[in-house]
Amino acid sequence: MINLKESSTKTGLMLLGSAVIGLLTGNSELVTVTLGESGAQIGGAIPVAAAATIGLWDVARKEKG
Repeated sequence: MINLKESSTKTGLMLLGSAVIGLLTGNSELVTVTLGESGAQIGGAIPVAAAATIGLWDVARKEKG
């Protein structure tokens, strides 16, 4: 089912990993945005859920070609 030769699978696994780390660090806010000299940092429960959903989709789908 999981084909590690597809780039979407690797991307999906990275997104799932970031979602797990976000949940383990205790994101209790829905969305947080921090602006600094290095750019914007986005966090919270909604971005974690979005990353997990996209990650699952990338892992499960089959690339064409």
